Amino acid sequence: MDQQQWDAMDAYLCQQTQAHDEVLEAALAASNASGLPPINVAPNQGKLLNLLARLRGARHILEIGTLGGYSTIWLARALPPDGTLLSLGGQSRLRRGGAQESRTRGTCFGCNSRGRRGGRIA
Repeated sequence: MDQQQWDAMDAYLCQQTQAHDEVLEAALAASNASGLPPINVAPNQGKLLNLLARLRGARHILEIGTLGGYSTIWLARALPPDGTLLSLGGQSRLRRGGAQESRTRGTCFGCNSRGRRGGRIA
């Protein structure tokens, strides 16, 4: 499978598995506006992270490498109401950008499409 076929398959999977989500789209827009590199996980990868955390029954999640907070949202939504997510960034500019977005959208991190509150961000 060449790169073009892989990209087409990836785009198809994202279209089939990801509904419109204003919070995730706002996170991507804020990352772009902040000048962060476009290296966030794809929507289907974020959904997989969420699924794996739910299947594991995660109550506490450590995320290393925050960037703009896109995968953080996916992971936080998998947590129970009393769960926690600790997200660490490496480069100071990227870490500040991710932390700022976390505070801005903090009340949305734990909300899934059904409006259920998830965990808090430490």
